[in-house]
Amino acid sequence: MARALAKDNRRFVFGGQDVKIKRDLNDTSFMYTALFVAALIVFVVFLYLWCRLTYVNLGYELSSFSETRMVEIEQNKRLRLELSKLKSPERIEKIAIEQGLIYPSGGRIVYIK
Repeated sequence: MARALAKDNRRFVFGGQDVKIKRDLNDTSFMYTALFVAALIVFVVFLYLWCRLTYVNLGYELSSFSETRMVEIEQNKRLRLELSKLKSPERIEKIAIEQGLIYPSGGRIVYIK
């Protein structure tokens, strides 16, 4: 009896599929819903692609800025070294002597209070 009932249920589940429902051809709500869902899926895909491309482009820009930053840091180090050489008292004294400047004598120094 259990086998007959199981066999009946299978026939009913799979065999009962021959019922056809006729749709009203003037009812376009299904078509509008399907178009809306398709448009929504396309919009989400384009949004994802736009976000991904933006992310990749920002990565390239970040890499470029990182390389530029390293070049600027090296240039900053060279300029600081050059500045320290230009400010050195020995260099300034050498240039002053070449231009004919001499140290003042004791009587030529004026102290201001």
